[in-house]
Amino acid sequence: MVKIVYFTSGTTGSGRLVQGISIWNAFERSGQQVNYTIVSSSPFAYLADGFNVKHIEIPVESEDVLIAGDPEDSILFQTLKRLKPDVLLVDLMWFSLFNIIDRFPCKKIFLSRQVADKFFTISLKNDLLKFNPDQYDRIIATEPFASCTNMEQINPVVLRNRGEIMSKTAALKKLGLSGDKPVCLTAYNGKPEEYQSVQKTYSYLEDEGYRMVYSTNYESGIFPVVDYFSAFDLLITGGGYNSFWEAVYFEKEAIFIPFPRNFEDQKKRIDEYKGIPFKENGADQLADIIMEL
Repeated sequence: MVKIVYFTSGTTGSGRLVQGISIWNAFERSGQQVNYTIVSSSPFAYLADGFNVKHIEIPVESEDVLIAGDPEDSILFQTLKRLKPDVLLVDLMWFSLFNIIDRFPCKKIFLSRQVADKFFTISLKNDLLKFNPDQYDRIIATEPFASCTNMEQINPVVLRNRGEIMSKTAALKKLGLSGDKPVCLTAYNGKPEEYQSVQKTYSYLEDEGYRMVYSTNYESGIFPVVDYFSAFDLLITGGGYNSFWEAVYFEKEAIFIPFPRNFEDQKKRIDEYKGIPFKENGADQLADIIMEL
């Protein structure tokens, strides 16, 4: 059985963890038996339990441990050594693995969503760290964007395929709604203060006749909210990767609110990619790539 490890950070929001779950779902759909583990520092790792995904949480380690010191002393190294992956999926966190990835005789895939070119050069205390594409067997972009790093592109990775979510009748019933009014979902899992801002800004829609539903994972919100999409006539959400591409994939009417990030341009994603439809889930494409390595 192929042993696959998906590694990410996930310290802000739940998006990166959800991508790891989405990839697991693709293997479940395909019927291919794999030994799959998510390794992250996400405070939302418990969300994987609902999908029966194995996950290991490790602390965020500093450059003094991962770069300046002996990286084999790191918790990250020891965790991967114990897991002995056949395939290592690295979601964005190339710098954490820079000094140890070559010590694992497995196939390696780097996964990237839209990031600025500066993401691939990291200034350290006494050095400059540059992304080395030779450390990976495949470098894959999971959304369309131009980069200084050469990448092959697959479709965006989303949690569910179209036929996997509840019907409108079932979703309304589970939410305790009658369907007598159009339903608007305000869902946001970025930073807590951003969710509060979005909720306040669009609360007026209740006076316009909408039945409002609010959800954030910071307050034990609806998860996975995509399962209930058929119940919603309007989505209000951020411009982050998962929320944006789920809305596009399921062709939902949505208001996207961009928030500033260090390396990601959410406004660019909204402005340039909103009209780009796709049919095949990138998670399924990625599962095929992994099994063909």
